[in-house]
Amino acid sequence: MKRMLSVFVAILLVCLTVIPAAALDYGFDVETVGEGIYMEELNTGAVVFEKNADTRMYPASTTKIMTYIIVSENVADFDSTMVEITEDALATLDPESSVMGLTDHIGQSVSVKDLLYGLMLPSGNDAALVLSTYVGNGSIDAFVELMNNKAAELGCTDTHFVNPHGLYDPDHYSTPHDMARIAKYALTVRSFAEITNTTRYTPEGFEAPLVTTNYMIDKDGHNGDYYYPYAKGIKTGFTDEAGRCLVSTAENNGYRYLCIDFGAAYSYEEDVNYAMLDSIKLYDWAFSHISSQVVYSTTDVIANIAVENTKDNTTLDLVPREDVRALLPENFRTELITSETDLPESVTAPINQGSVIGTVTVYYDGNKVGTTELCASASIDGATKSEKQAKTDTENTMKLVIIICFAVAAVIIIIIVILVVRKARRKKREVQRHRRRYY
Repeated sequence: MKRMLSVFVAILLVCLTVIPAAALDYGFDVETVGEGIYMEELNTGAVVFEKNADTRMYPASTTKIMTYIIVSENVADFDSTMVEITEDALATLDPESSVMGLTDHIGQSVSVKDLLYGLMLPSGNDAALVLSTYVGNGSIDAFVELMNNKAAELGCTDTHFVNPHGLYDPDHYSTPHDMARIAKYALTVRSFAEITNTTRYTPEGFEAPLVTTNYMIDKDGHNGDYYYPYAKGIKTGFTDEAGRCLVSTAENNGYRYLCIDFGAAYSYEEDVNYAMLDSIKLYDWAFSHISSQVVYSTTDVIANIAVENTKDNTTLDLVPREDVRALLPENFRTELITSETDLPESVTAPINQGSVIGTVTVYYDGNKVGTTELCASASIDGATKSEKQAKTDTENTMKLVIIICFAVAAVIIIIIVILVVRKARRKKREVQRHRRRYY
């Protein structure tokens, strides 16, 4: 019954507060230039800021995050796997695009590790072509098919790749939300976080170091104008059609944020990277105004439940197994906190304190913010054998008394019926005698 009630309450909450679905409003007071933005706290999965997050846009070189993923899943050893640099692999290279300098190494072999640094730091389109040709067994199209398959596997519903580098194609697109899915997965991939957070790297056989295009992690990049001490990686992107794009993370005081900023306007005359400025402002605001709050503590009674196999009609208070914490805006409103429990109809004694009975899911303003187990707040002993017997004897005695009462009532009714019948018969005989005397 309680579970049915919980389901009904959940449905009611969905109907009243959750539809249309929306991220929790954290009250960001930040003006942004990027056309599409998605920001998430990685420890909790809380989406703290969105702006056209599910709108298709051109991802430019942030595409290379997926290129890295496919290479990592098809090459077992980055260090010892050597790839020959050929003219055929670089045949479609736009010489005016960003490169790591592989045209100076035609006929030589470069390790996959060095190519990945060249892919991610200077955003080398030549590295993307060489790696995709190698992994695709000579076919870039085969490699791109792997990219699209992986995007679908990660739950991307509005992403389609045409090439491994991200240069403009009208059929090459993604969304900030989809790119966040890709980036979160990439952060779990071998060496990805390390490589994308490197500012300078010199491949074997190269004279000059490769330098990152991500000025948020480079004190010396662009005169330090965009350096942000809490930033870690990940990837920049730019084409005239896409504008400035940036996928980045930042960590401070135990909080880890991922920010995707697509379509930030750019002009060569102004030369301002608004994607980086957007991200810095968003990170600063989040670190200053959002924190992990205790919604329910381990002493808060969330629900109670009937307990069977006890002397009396006992109920048990249930409390969270651990503090229910949620990432919430400062001065959050307690009246917006609601909860939904998943519990059995009853439990059977004995029950030990701390035993897990069910779960509670907590919502803030209709948005799910946390789930934890509900436990017994105290121990409850089960009824002893003698107590059970006494209870059974009492129940049997009551049953016997009820049976006797019914039997006595039945006998009384029968006697009454017999007396009524006898009286009726006597009256009938008297009437008959009277008639005989009259005639």
